[in-house]
Amino acid sequence: MTNFMVGAVLGFLVCVWATETTPTVAFAALWHRLELVQQASSAANQSYDAMRLGKPHEAEVVIPVERQTDQR
Repeated sequence: MTNFMVGAVLGFLVCVWATETTPTVAFAALWHRLELVQQASSAANQSYDAMRLGKPHEAEVVIPVERQTDQR
């Protein structure tokens, strides 16, 4: 886990250096993007729940099975 954190911080700093910006501006932009992703995910969950509203769950669905009898 420590190696991951060191890699994440160094990767972030390399990206800051490559884009020629300050770490504060880059972190603010990253934080803003993460908030947008969280909002989009929340909206997707709400729309999925709205679509499923009123429909029975898969476990509750009863599928009738026709029995075949051997009538010759």
